[in-house]
Amino acid sequence: MTGTATRTGGEWVVAALGAEGVRHVFGIPGVHNLAIYDALLRQDRITHVLARHEQGAGFMADGYARSSGRPGVIVVTTGPGATNALTPLVEAHAGSQPVLLVMSDVPSALVGQDLGALHEVPNQIECFRPVSRWADALRGGAEIPARSRAPSTSSGPAGPGPVALSIPTDLLSAPVAARLTPAGEGRRPPCDVGLIEEAARYLARAERPILVAGGGADRGGGDREFLALARRLRAPVVTSVMGRGSIPETDPLWLGVLPNRRATQEALEAADVILAVGCRFSHRSTKGLLLNLEFRPDQALIQIDLDPRTIGRMHVPALGIVGDARDGLAGLLGAMPAEAPVSAWDWTALHRARDAREPSLHGDDRTGCSGPSARRCRRMESWWAIRRASTIGWSGTSRSWRPGRSSTRSARRRSATASRPRSGRRSRARPRGRRRRRRRGTLFTAAELATAAKYRLPVVYVVMNDQDYGAIRYLQTQLYGRTGEHALAGPDVLALARAFGVEAYQAASPEALRPALDEALALSGPALIEVPLAIEPPWGL
Repeated sequence: MTGTATRTGGEWVVAALGAEGVRHVFGIPGVHNLAIYDALLRQDRITHVLARHEQGAGFMADGYARSSGRPGVIVVTTGPGATNALTPLVEAHAGSQPVLLVMSDVPSALVGQDLGALHEVPNQIECFRPVSRWADALRGGAEIPARSRAPSTSSGPAGPGPVALSIPTDLLSAPVAARLTPAGEGRRPPCDVGLIEEAARYLARAERPILVAGGGADRGGGDREFLALARRLRAPVVTSVMGRGSIPETDPLWLGVLPNRRATQEALEAADVILAVGCRFSHRSTKGLLLNLEFRPDQALIQIDLDPRTIGRMHVPALGIVGDARDGLAGLLGAMPAEAPVSAWDWTALHRARDAREPSLHGDDRTGCSGPSARRCRRMESWWAIRRASTIGWSGTSRSWRPGRSSTRSARRRSATASRPRSGRRSRARPRGRRRRRRRGTLFTAAELATAAKYRLPVVYVVMNDQDYGAIRYLQTQLYGRTGEHALAGPDVLALARAFGVEAYQAASPEALRPALDEALALSGPALIEVPLAIEPPWGL
């Protein structure tokens, strides 16, 4: 395995991915990357998923990485094929997801010459540097084995996130003598013991501690330790959108999602110690239209994160700890004193803030669902139905709902957003929990309905169809007092789904959604459900 051998560059790409434990690749063959595809066809360790568009392939790889915890790999061809994958790479970069983009390029002698070679984009790799943790254009075939490595979920030299690799087509087809270096172990660096002990002292003295779980807490596999620490401190928990699932949302300790100002603002302002695990406090969540977060000098912010660049980027912490979330949380549990800390939280007030959303998330309270509130409650009926059916996420302005991990694991199948099919059968990638997927409409990646149908993926698309860019209309009205260019026409999404070989249903009312979901979830392949329902602001928080 580690001896010198002669293989084509394409064979080295596939061999390196296989040695790294990659088992699924998403992509589209093109004239320049056929050497990779020829190597894929002659082996059986890696399964290829054929997409209809490179953007769809990229979103599949990103979704695969999020749901399985394994690297998502995209293989695309030169020029437009490569740049079509740029948008999903932006998404992977924003979520620090381990995604590898392998793209072919024009022959090495023509790279950067701007001579009009087939599919040429001059200096193609430069398009990807701003949205990659690491991006490189290879200049020799001997580099391929070492560089064609899928990024691990651990922190590399540039932190966790996507990697882009550009390989000239002549290097892919030419034989080269090289060797595979040992596969990376993907170990996450442990947290500094002294800093963990200091953090434990902060928490032991705290009267009003609060825990914030980001995507790093969930992705690091420390959800059990996180929940144990929250219960040990009897501290309220706030999750970022990507951190949902770190604690069951039916747990009394859970307050809400970070951007939900109604549930989180007062608690975050009242806390004396804030422990943030794997949360970067992104601008859109904490400085957006809802939550406006600042920490005072008398509040101690403790950040644990795998990516050192995240710590202190938005808020200066009293203590910044770089390392694995699970290791850090286990260390905190071990370092906490035996006696239970004193809690000064007013839980009645906290739960009142948590339940400020309308209607309540906790239970089936329909109070206020008459008169002017009837339309909003009708909308919430749909949320309840889908939440109970265990959905992955939403598209457009809809918000995700995500109960605890235990209910997710017991679900027979998963639902998905209208715009991004999931990347494999459960036998291929066992989801670790449901993820938020936010895209802006069915037609953005409608072609991938064909992919779901081809592979008989157990995916349910729920399309909340208002035939409008409703958020744009709302903002136009609020900002300018007039609207335009927001109304949509067609298509018949049920006919479109059926044309791709996907079972299709219409739930004409929120009450009809649950039986439609039950029928769709009982199928062995993909299904689409259309709900003709406008999502009127303010959107569910």
